[in-house]
Amino acid sequence: MDIHSLIYFKKVAELQHFTRAAEELRVAQPSLSRTISALETELGVKLFDRVGKNVTLNRFGEILLRHTNAILQEMQDIRTELSEERQEGGRTVTISLYAASKLLPQLITAFKAEYPSIRLQIVQEDLSKLGEGERDIAIFSSIQPAAGENEQLLIEEELLMALPEDSPLARETALDLRDAAGMEFICLHKGKSLRTITDMYCQMAGFSPQVVLECDSPETVRELICAGMGISFVPSITWGGMDTRNIVLRPLSYPSCKRYINLSWRKRGYLSPAVLTFRDFVQSYFARLKAQ
Repeated sequence: MDIHSLIYFKKVAELQHFTRAAEELRVAQPSLSRTISALETELGVKLFDRVGKNVTLNRFGEILLRHTNAILQEMQDIRTELSEERQEGGRTVTISLYAASKLLPQLITAFKAEYPSIRLQIVQEDLSKLGEGERDIAIFSSIQPAAGENEQLLIEEELLMALPEDSPLARETALDLRDAAGMEFICLHKGKSLRTITDMYCQMAGFSPQVVLECDSPETVRELICAGMGISFVPSITWGGMDTRNIVLRPLSYPSCKRYINLSWRKRGYLSPAVLTFRDFVQSYFARLKAQ
């Protein structure tokens, strides 16, 4: 068993077709078939089930593919780490930001002041649309604190209700979300994590929010509330510093509305010194924010 035979095996497993795999690998199909047969003979098991001209992995093949992916990732990590050691100035951290974007300018400014040689590449994209290898760090929110081995809770924050100051509900010191069932909401766009969380809380209160406007800018949300266009959920920490003139912020007594801002990093593969530096900085930054 060698690296070339594993690469050939992986390509056949991906395409489920010997001819197409041979074309992509730029080798003769008989040579590819002999390599796979030799690998099966060496391992003592068949790796594929033949279905007409196509092949599918069987349970033995699935085991080998899992280990093959790990081996090839390690090979790539060796090249990456050696390259980064050779080119110290070319360090880049890829960050998927899916929560707390209002804090991004301050966080990045503070980080670059301490580490000007580290480049940051920001991707504001749904985590489900990104592969594991496409990001080093992710900042995201959830309705429960993250608990994975490569995840850490950064902060827990209360979700408040923002209302025009002349709203009848503004006279209450705390709101039951069920009382807002007939009101018009200003929300983030569908698919945003905060929107998903607030929709779930509305469902817990027994209704779907009547959304009249969707907007991703906290400043625009504030102006729309002031104009009497609707009410909105507002994160108490990450949207901190919002101008509250002509609006009121009220806690929600039922249900208890919170969200959790979490940090995650790549579970597999090499984490460069630059990635580890940024990860530690984000943890410290949010710890200071929580203590304020």
